[in-house]
Amino acid sequence: MFNFVQNNQAAIKIILGAVALTFVGFGVGSYTAAVDEPFLAKVGNNKIFARDVERQLEGQPANAATRQAVLENLIRQQLLIAAAERNGITPSVEQLRQAIAAIPTFQENGKFSPARYAEFIKGRYRSADDFEADVRRDLMLQTQITPYLNTHFVSSSVLARMGALFGESREVREVLISPAGFAADVKIDDAAVKAYYDSNKTRYQEPESAVVEYVSLSLGEVAATQVVSDAEAQAYFDKHKTEFGSEERRVSHILLTVDAGAKPEAKAAVKAQAEALLQQVKANPAGFAALAKARSQDPGSAEQGGDLGFFARGAMVKPFEDAAFALQPGQISGVVETEFGFHILKLDEVKPVDFAGQKAAVIEKLKRDKAGASYRAQLEKMGELAYQQPDSLQALAEQLKLTVKTGPAMSRSGIAGDAVLGNAKVLEAVYGDDVLKKKHNSEPVELSAGNTVVLRVKQYQPQRQKPLAEVQAQVRAELTAREAANRAEKRGLQLLAEFKTGKGVDGQAWGALRKVSRRAANGMAVPELRAVFAANVGKLPAFAGARRDNGDYVIYRIDNVDKAPTASAPELAQLKGVLGEMSANTVLISYLDELRNHDKVMISQQPADQ
Repeated sequence: MFNFVQNNQAAIKIILGAVALTFVGFGVGSYTAAVDEPFLAKVGNNKIFARDVERQLEGQPANAATRQAVLENLIRQQLLIAAAERNGITPSVEQLRQAIAAIPTFQENGKFSPARYAEFIKGRYRSADDFEADVRRDLMLQTQITPYLNTHFVSSSVLARMGALFGESREVREVLISPAGFAADVKIDDAAVKAYYDSNKTRYQEPESAVVEYVSLSLGEVAATQVVSDAEAQAYFDKHKTEFGSEERRVSHILLTVDAGAKPEAKAAVKAQAEALLQQVKANPAGFAALAKARSQDPGSAEQGGDLGFFARGAMVKPFEDAAFALQPGQISGVVETEFGFHILKLDEVKPVDFAGQKAAVIEKLKRDKAGASYRAQLEKMGELAYQQPDSLQALAEQLKLTVKTGPAMSRSGIAGDAVLGNAKVLEAVYGDDVLKKKHNSEPVELSAGNTVVLRVKQYQPQRQKPLAEVQAQVRAELTAREAANRAEKRGLQLLAEFKTGKGVDGQAWGALRKVSRRAANGMAVPELRAVFAANVGKLPAFAGARRDNGDYVIYRIDNVDKAPTASAPELAQLKGVLGEMSANTVLISYLDELRNHDKVMISQQPADQ
């Protein structure tokens, strides 16, 4: 019944203006200090800049609405952080350590890995302190938000009412009044066109754009030119086998389990049984699988004759692993004790890390190693040439044998999906003073590890106000469409009023019957769905109307109403959770509004998408 609720929680939250946890995890530590750069927003004494928005987008192109949403989230973060600081809520060193250690990215075999942590910091942050500052702030955000989550009571009467609303369905037919039927009669004079243009000039501006040319240097492309012989690859593999995986072993076992709280005498009895089984296995090694199937108490492997498949070091508990990797193929172990009980192991097969299987990976590794020095040298040369001859990329391209590429005209938002012209670092460089105004080559811009570009603006078109003569036809068409839509709506309202009195209902060509509900809109737009369910259905047929965004006016005839079926306990529990979350979100929004009254928020006139 409530699949709609489950599948549309995000939409419900948006409709109600809820915020929930959408902003936790953005990393407010990215707020930057700047002197001359204009800010987008100011919360108390803390400023938020365009570069902060770009960092949250992580190089992904986004429209103005998305950027504005990110800016709003950053403002909310700072409001909550300021409140936490006022209340003295700061995570301790131990809390910070535990939070970082619990992040799955930094774990190996279920434990915190300093190596993984260091690698992450190296690739994403200037230092561990910067990352830890982000985690500390996220913890502060959570302490501010958590009290509002899952703490709101939903009464049985509200739950029943909402269940009835969500489950009720209505059968409707429709008739459409289109503006197209009125457009021919609409006359827009020149004075109206000019008046509208003068009042809405910003709608008829051509945004600034830039055509960018660039050269790119790639470690992968440099590596592809390197030569590695088979002998070099074999020698490197022999010395560094562990870099290319580890030996795997296929083991079968028989397990006799022991309860964790078993007394010593009970444990000894199980061990004695295992010793007796070991003697049977030694007397008849070929019968190991049959014995495992009959006697092993490991439900995951007993049916397979005790076969555990292949595994490498680190996959099993240490006593088991030590025994498995001490055996020779076909050899049977003694009785091995682990936290699970007593095992008898048989090594079935060894899968070594061999050169033939890893040859391609070894050669690729050596090529990249060889390319590293060449790439760094070319990168240094790239920077020198870009600086020495700042008004052209030609010399740079010729000396480093690179190709100058030219992209299409783009705005400050870049080109979505383009690895270069959609990259936030590139956009920041393109629209910087040195490249845009002074027309210089950029400094080398690192897109990602091993991928760098130098670019320049080939052509720039500043924002331009289109004159009336250029857009006159467009303005007239817009005014005509608007007036036609108004006439269609007027006619629709007139018909709606007549239908409600019973006049002309049967004379209309109503569309096919369809059933809709709040949880299954069946293709009906939200405003129309609201109109249909807001209609008084005390007497049928009932009628409802709505104007669509495209100017159409639609009238719905409601022929039948089906009450909601009785909801099951799981459905009611699910709905109760959603309603509780909505209630929590409403309270959280009120709290954020209070914080805005305490900490002055100043919004700059500079748009977030600039």
